Amino acid sequence: MRIPLVVFLIVATIASAGAASDLEQKLDLAREAEDTHAEIELLRRWLDIHPNDPAAVEELVGLWLQVEDFRMALQTLQQTASPEPGLVARTNAEVAWRRDDKMQDALGILRTRAGAAPKDRDTRLLLAEYLAKANERKEQIAVLDTLINEGSGYDLLLDRAEAKLAADDPKGALADFRQAAADSPDESRVQGARAGFERLESALAAIAILDKAPASPLVHFNKSYFWFYGGVPNMGLAEAREGLREWPDSTYGKILETRGLVANGTLTAAQAREDRHIDVSAALDEEKARMGILQADAALAKKPSDLQQIINRASWLNYSAQYTLAMDQIETVLKADPSNISALHYAAAISLRQGNFPAATAYAEKLKSLKASRDILSDVYAGLAQIAFEQSKFPLALDFAQRSLDAKPLAQVWKLKSACYTRLGQTNEAADALKQAEKGSR
Repeated sequence: MRIPLVVFLIVATIASAGAASDLEQKLDLAREAEDTHAEIELLRRWLDIHPNDPAAVEELVGLWLQVEDFRMALQTLQQTASPEPGLVARTNAEVAWRRDDKMQDALGILRTRAGAAPKDRDTRLLLAEYLAKANERKEQIAVLDTLINEGSGYDLLLDRAEAKLAADDPKGALADFRQAAADSPDESRVQGARAGFERLESALAAIAILDKAPASPLVHFNKSYFWFYGGVPNMGLAEAREGLREWPDSTYGKILETRGLVANGTLTAAQAREDRHIDVSAALDEEKARMGILQADAALAKKPSDLQQIINRASWLNYSAQYTLAMDQIETVLKADPSNISALHYAAAISLRQGNFPAATAYAEKLKSLKASRDILSDVYAGLAQIAFEQSKFPLALDFAQRSLDAKPLAQVWKLKSACYTRLGQTNEAADALKQAEKGSR
């Protein structure tokens, strides 16, 4: 008996509907599990049944881009009868940038599409993102302005705040952040940005006060510091250079200038360390250290040969972890006065910080030969003992610890000596040293 054709068609339709329903369920599960490769395979099967489903095409292209299979992303569009023009533009732009490393080509594609279809919000969103990557901040802000005018969200406000900050519009950036924080105070991105914008707010308040003072290198350097603190390095660099016009030998000004040059990409951090002896990773946020260096700079601007002020500046640089710069200062002093006890003391301490054990030892012996005070000798030998201990050179650490104790018995050095004996398995000697430490601490 032959089955009528209409029955075959009905059965095929039911089977197709069942298959589609099953695919939808599997796709939902794959999305929930964030199983990208399963999603891709299921979407390909879905498009075999529904080849012109625009949402499925867009989702599949997005997944191919996510796994960086750019060939398949383009092939999916080519196999679609009438792909959405905005999706084509965005995909081509992503391929141009992410695969071919051609940012200007990518921007050209997005600009053309945005101009031809000004209501294509997705393309303008991607254009704003790429303009940020290319550091085209003014155009990015203009694109964000139109997007926000159509309907703002905290994310776009934060994007514009960051763009304005990079474009040296700190007040505008702060205003956008405040609006984003007012609209969505509990969003994680708002919370993550809050500390930085609170610093900016504090910096602007401090700069407003400094703006009322007569211009001077000190004012310029302090304004520079606050611009860096607030996250506006270009303005920090400009203020640092204003200060350096009058005080070209200001160490503090040179540190700030170098931070700005690294921030804008003129120098790398490695070049700053090698060429300028400045470690830009060492913050100058400690108020005492900032003021100490600035005060020494001010004194040396009037009397460049003042060795004590150079030592003072070196001491604050050492405190601020600018060890190479501090040693430069000390070497200047020792060149003028090779027997300067204070400079030799700092030279030994800085050498230890730099890991230059032989140099620190040589400076210690020089101090001993010059009959430096017991306090200085005790301090230097204790530092040598500590480094030797950390390097597991226990007999050497014992020797330096004893020299420190000979100069001035201190409880912490007895404890270090006890620790050395413990590492060497000399338990009786360790116990005796610990007793001495307990006596000294009473």
